[in-house]
Amino acid sequence: MNFNAKKITFYAVIFFLLLFCFIPMLSVNGYAFTTITILPGKLNNFRISVPHGVQAGSKFDVRLVALDDYGNVITDFSKKYEGLNITVNIGGKSNQEQLNIPASEFKKGIVNFDVSYKKAGRIEVSSSFEGVEDESTPIHIYAGPFHNLKISAPKNVIAGVPFKVKIYAADQYGNPVKLMPKSNGNIKVYLTGDNFSVRPRIIPASYINDGSGKFNFISDRAGIGQLNFAVNYGGRSHIFISKNINIKPSYFKKFLISTNIAQVPAGRPFIIKIVAVDKFGNVITNADRISGSVKLSLVSSSGIERSSVFSFKAFNKGIALVKTVFNRVGTFSIYAKPEDINLKQLKSRVPKVNRRIKAKSLLLYK
Repeated sequence: MNFNAKKITFYAVIFFLLLFCFIPMLSVNGYAFTTITILPGKLNNFRISVPHGVQAGSKFDVRLVALDDYGNVITDFSKKYEGLNITVNIGGKSNQEQLNIPASEFKKGIVNFDVSYKKAGRIEVSSSFEGVEDESTPIHIYAGPFHNLKISAPKNVIAGVPFKVKIYAADQYGNPVKLMPKSNGNIKVYLTGDNFSVRPRIIPASYINDGSGKFNFISDRAGIGQLNFAVNYGGRSHIFISKNINIKPSYFKKFLISTNIAQVPAGRPFIIKIVAVDKFGNVITNADRISGSVKLSLVSSSGIERSSVFSFKAFNKGIALVKTVFNRVGTFSIYAKPEDINLKQLKSRVPKVNRRIKAKSLLLYK
C-alpha cells in the first residue's frame, strides 16, 4: 500500500468515529426534522390567453388560468369552487355573447374551450367570478372571403322620388369585404313586384370600388317590391335581392271614374266607382285622410242635372262607391272633383326631387 492510500484510509476511519459519537449527542438534545406543503392562496385573477387574430366564424381557443395573489396556479380550483360558474363574455362593448363555465371544468387550475365570433372588428374575452374581473388582450376578427352582395335600401320610399341604395360585397356573415369577383359585363337591376320598373336598369361594374357602391334609383309604381341585382361572374348570373321596399303613392292628383254598367233603365240603381290616384296612376290608399270633400255631378247637354258632395272619409283604400238612381232618359256624363282641399299643401309633403344627380345618376340611363 502506497503513502496516499494509507492517508485516505486514516482520514476515513477518523470521520466514521466522529459521526458515531455525534449522532447520540443529537438524540440526547431532542433535535428532529419534518416537511411542509405551501398551497396556493385565494383567487386573485384569471390569466386569459387568446389569439391575436382570427377569421369571422372560425373557432379559436381560449385558456383561463386561475392565479392567486402571487401568480401561483390554483391547482385545486375545481374542488375549492365546485358548483359555481365563471361568467365569460366574448365581443365588443355593445355586442357580446355570454358563456357560463363550471368551475368543475378546470383541470389543475386551467380550463380550455373553443368559441367563435361572426362579426368583424376588435373584440375581447372577459371573465367575472366572485367579484374578480379580468379581460384578455384584443382579438382582431377579420372578414372571410366574398360570399354575396348585400343591398342596403330604405324600407319606405315615394313613387317618383329618387331613393339611395348602397351595395357592398360581404362574407357569409355579412361582414364587408373589399374584394369580390370581377363582373363579366354590366350589372342589371330590376324590381320584382306588380309590373314594377326601376331606373337606372344598368349599372357599370366599374362603379363598384373596393367592394361597395352607392346609387340612386326611382320607380313610379307604388307597392311592395324587392330590388334585384344580376351580376355575371364565374360563368353564370348571380341574383342578389334586397329586403322589401314599400313604394308609397305620390300626392293626390285626380280621380278616375267608372260605373258597373254601361246602360241602365230609368229608375234602376247603379254604382259609380271613384278612385283617387297620384300623377303616376297609383291608387292613393290613404285618401280617407285627406281633409276636404268631393263633388259628384251628373251632366247632360243641358248642364248639371244633379250633384252631391261627400267627404274624403268615404274612401276605403283609395276607392269610393256611390250608389245612385236616375229617372230621366238620355246620355249623361259623370264628373268628380275635389273641393276645399289645398293641392299645393299636399304636394309640399313630398320631398323635393333633385334631378341633378352625380355620375351614378338616373339621367344616364333611359
